[in-house]
Amino acid sequence: MTPKQQILETLRNASAPISGEQLSTQLSISRTMVWKHIQSLLDEGYDIEAIRKKGYVLNKLQEPLSENTLTPYLETETYARQLMILESCSSTQKVAKEWLVTNSFDGMLIVSEEQTEGKGRLNRSWNSTKGKGLWMSWVIKPAILPHEAPPITLVAALAIAHAIEQITTLQVDIKWPNDLLIDGKKVGGILTELQSTPEQIEAIILGIGLNVNHQQEDFEESIQKIATSLAIHHETPIYRSQLLAEIALQLEVAIRQFEKEGFAPFRERWIRHSPMIGQHVTAQTVRETIQGVAVGINEYGALLVETSQGVIPLFSGDVTLSKRKLDF
Repeated sequence: MTPKQQILETLRNASAPISGEQLSTQLSISRTMVWKHIQSLLDEGYDIEAIRKKGYVLNKLQEPLSENTLTPYLETETYARQLMILESCSSTQKVAKEWLVTNSFDGMLIVSEEQTEGKGRLNRSWNSTKGKGLWMSWVIKPAILPHEAPPITLVAALAIAHAIEQITTLQVDIKWPNDLLIDGKKVGGILTELQSTPEQIEAIILGIGLNVNHQQEDFEESIQKIATSLAIHHETPIYRSQLLAEIALQLEVAIRQFEKEGFAPFRERWIRHSPMIGQHVTAQTVRETIQGVAVGINEYGALLVETSQGVIPLFSGDVTLSKRKLDF
């Protein structure tokens, strides 16, 4: 471990300010070198405050994501045990696809402090403010057949919701098929991409965007009424590394259960997390507009919509709550 890494680790574990003199003595380096290493850490994005006559304090909540900050919290067997942490990229989904050309590892995590071309479903842009959220893609290789894969987005959504609830106690709702909501506002989303042959799954890339420490002014004006963050509702910032490790654990547990038992164990849990079930909805698919009442989901993860023509299973589409009661 280099002197700079030792300084960072000392500040991370400290319960009180650490003086330059203490660091100098502990590391057997000059106070000038201590100051230079502190400046280098500041340049890397670490929030270190120098308190007069007391010493240095590291604000862990603003710490950049790194293997050093994440590993102490990891409880997984494989998920996030191989990872790539980027300062900036166009899209973690693009990086994951490029990585898959020459690599193969179940549970590989690509996470970036910033995305310049982040995308959600239907090719919609995703605002990925630097250092505020978790912008990530998971490369997973579940032991399932291609036709069994569709519900995996719903399983992942449940896992992320549970991880958030474990760390923050916030109640997270899920809007079919891939949006995470708090008080009706979007806090996160999932983009699932499948690479497979007719016989087997080669990889599933789970792209996840989660607004963590944004304040309302961090969002573009056009989305301020529909977007939110964990910190806004939690009222205090969230330590992203701890949350990311919990997401890794809950994803691993959920996917392993899905491999063994299918979607059945998740179905009722998903319904309990959905504010849409029992509500009048409008669904826009590639071919048509469907109106009716969302009455549940089936074993394949399709949203069941009761219409005047009967119950229709919806496998894809953009679904919104209807503003008026439908007559049928």
